[in-house]
Amino acid sequence: MAFIAIDPPTGETHDADWFHLNRKKIGLCPVCDSEMELRAESSITTAVHFWHGMGATCPSIKKNRKQYEDLPPSAIDKQAGEMLRAEVREHIYTIYQACSAIVDGLKYAEFRDLIIKADEKGVWDYKGFELNYVPYVLVTFHDIFYAKGSKLRDDKYYIVLEPSIWCLDDLWNKPQTIKQAVWKVSPEKGVIEALPIKPELDPVPGWFKDASRKLPI
Repeated sequence: MAFIAIDPPTGETHDADWFHLNRKKIGLCPVCDSEMELRAESSITTAVHFWHGMGATCPSIKKNRKQYEDLPPSAIDKQAGEMLRAEVREHIYTIYQACSAIVDGLKYAEFRDLIIKADEKGVWDYKGFELNYVPYVLVTFHDIFYAKGSKLRDDKYYIVLEPSIWCLDDLWNKPQTIKQAVWKVSPEKGVIEALPIKPELDPVPGWFKDASRKLPI
């Protein structure tokens, strides 16, 4: 099930209840852009939600989730990979902070496992891989993010990329055709949030930047 969608006339994202109240039947999936149909408007046992339709391949549907660490590269650049490894070592704590900001809190052991997996797969050598993409790629390698009782992360979710990615390096080598974002997806609630990929390595979450602008200093 999906519970949020884009309103086609306005391009704004709303929940299913908003579509129901405004008597709109069709919304666009924020991940794959396909049309979704509003369902269960008259049900008293099932929450109103969106349906992708038969045969949908969107990764926001649990069974369609890809193992991004297993996606191949389109090309390898060993020399650039050595340079990126040096950058990662130099900025390792900032990368950890950026990963933590994306997923609302990350344990060091989780971060260590992501780095180990990336190293085992040799992703540092994928052609064109740049430092600002590293946190967004790393968090796609984790199975489920969940912290029971956490006030920051009380939903189980994983991170997905847009469905048209077949080589992992499409994400940074084809920015004109591949959406420059990742999505938090709950197995029960569908898409929770879209997170644009920042052009620079920036560990400060958007909510903190917005809140800090209102501080009286």
